Amino acid sequence: MGRDIPHLLLRFFKEEDHANQFLSGSIRAGLLEYYRGVEDARKDVTEGQSSVYFPGKDVPVRASSTSLHRYYIVCTTHPEVDVNYVAAKYGHFMVRIHQPLVLLERIKVAWQAHSLAENDGAFVAGVEYTKDEMREADPYYSPPPHLVYLQKRRIDEMDREYRYLLQTKVDAKRNWDSHLFLTVPDCRDICSGVSRK
Repeated sequence: MGRDIPHLLLRFFKEEDHANQFLSGSIRAGLLEYYRGVEDARKDVTEGQSSVYFPGKDVPVRASSTSLHRYYIVCTTHPEVDVNYVAAKYGHFMVRIHQPLVLLERIKVAWQAHSLAENDGAFVAGVEYTKDEMREADPYYSPPPHLVYLQKRRIDEMDREYRYLLQTKVDAKRNWDSHLFLTVPDCRDICSGVSRK
């Protein structure tokens, strides 16, 4: 995606067992829309929807959009994040991902074998903290499509989030599970062990 991926990413867990499962290659991804109603610090009632303002003739014009595709996400953070802040919010068990793009390749392989996977539908990108902000208008007053899965409010900016995204096939009739697991090779060769922060 459009942003450079740092050489290191961090992932935080509330439970040490969940961190160890991640290290062993069991990758848990959550449905993007699930985070609209979750009852903790991850809640964002506008998740999966883009929202921007464009300059109008007299007043700003609000534009929002969603996608026909669903996305599962695995959330990580930039290595220069305030670790104490993020740990207090998301969990004190931290895993360092030393090779984020190698992890992406492993996720891609596992995702392509999944029945829900869209072709080439796994990627990693940084979140944009621009929801409900003004931006330069395009000819159709349409928000950029990637904002549907990468846009959050400015208030969440301290998270410095990067997302591994899994794009699904369009299936309006499906009953979507809130989470899924992908099995990848053991990640201890590309991630460092669990540490409590």
